[in-house]
Amino acid sequence: MDYGIVLPHFGSFAREEATQRIVAAAEAAEALGYSTIWVIDHLVLPAKVEGGYAFNPLDPFLEPITVLGALALKTARVKLGTAVLVLPYRHPIYTAKALATVDVLSGGRLVVGVGAGWMEPEFTALGVPLAERGSRTNETIDILKALWTQDTPSYTGRHFQFSNIKFVPQPVQKPRPPILVGGMTKGALQRVARRGDGWIALGKGPEDLKAPLDTLRELTTKAGRKPEDLHLSMLPISTPTLEQVIKDVPRYSELGFHHLYLSCRAWTGEFPQFMALIAQFARELGLKG
Repeated sequence: MDYGIVLPHFGSFAREEATQRIVAAAEAAEALGYSTIWVIDHLVLPAKVEGGYAFNPLDPFLEPITVLGALALKTARVKLGTAVLVLPYRHPIYTAKALATVDVLSGGRLVVGVGAGWMEPEFTALGVPLAERGSRTNETIDILKALWTQDTPSYTGRHFQFSNIKFVPQPVQKPRPPILVGGMTKGALQRVARRGDGWIALGKGPEDLKAPLDTLRELTTKAGRKPEDLHLSMLPISTPTLEQVIKDVPRYSELGFHHLYLSCRAWTGEFPQFMALIAQFARELGLKG
């Protein structure tokens, strides 16, 4: 199993000296031996946050694909991932172009984690019906694959149609960058089984994952694919301490996960402590830069 971190491109970490902090975190992750650095996705937040949502709407939230494009030129080895990019927020041709650009600039280091989203006020602000988020996500995944692999891409769907176009440059990675689907719902697991190269799971600990893993493997087999071909990534959420995550690592591995990545925001709001935590995790897991 290998490991990654979520970058400090949002929230209190991005209030002052955002550029220096993001670059410092990315360079440290690469030097410490992490395999992947990740960005998350929101374009706007509701002015009044209700229901315990974790983000302050007055805090900065830097656009994720733009951040990865910048870090492509500041790193050399670490993979650059979206976890997850909310596909209905953007037109699929634009999304494909922006992501392909990151893959070109990084020399083929892009990992595309995608999801359907959930925040209704954000969908409303963007003029995208929440009820269409699943079908738009499915079509966008299919369009990414077409644009990245076909000589003259074409597509005819419910939401998007195009033909007789050229898409240049295509990504460096062949046949294309991997597409991992995030989410724990039945719909998300069906999307992994039918369209994804892998799954990005969320959970408080290993005990949260056995049932959805069993469901995913069943759905994948029904889709005519091999469950063992899926790349399994995990983001622990609401885990009380970093020490608990470290303790759980062998259990994640036993469940078949290939990658675990950390969001340290839950454990600290201070950037020096953030850097200390990623160094501690690398040290205790024996990562080698």
